[in-house]
Amino acid sequence: MSVPASQLRRTPHLRLVSSSLQPVSPAAPESGWRRVADAILASTSDVTRHLRELRWSRVHEEISERRELLGLMRSMQLDANGRACFRSLDEAALESERAIAAMMDKSR
Repeated sequence: MSVPASQLRRTPHLRLVSSSLQPVSPAAPESGWRRVADAILASTSDVTRHLRELRWSRVHEEISERRELLGLMRSMQLDANGRACFRSLDEAALESERAIAAMMDKSR
């Protein structure tokens, strides 16, 4: 395959799209648990949405997914902030599961 002569003579142009003017460094170790914590919060939001819509099977699925994410976070190497975040998320998940169980018992 040959390249047209017009492209051979043209000098390549580089375009700067965006820059922070900071050197690129590997991802911070804490970003892993933060992503998992964000996923746990998103799952909690989904549980709330499904509760409002009275979609009980979806509520159960989301609670199971949230438990898996909490288990993943529990197994990660966490710093002090990560451990505090995990404790808060775990306690909030237990409290919401107890409230949901109480709501379901009252509805029967």
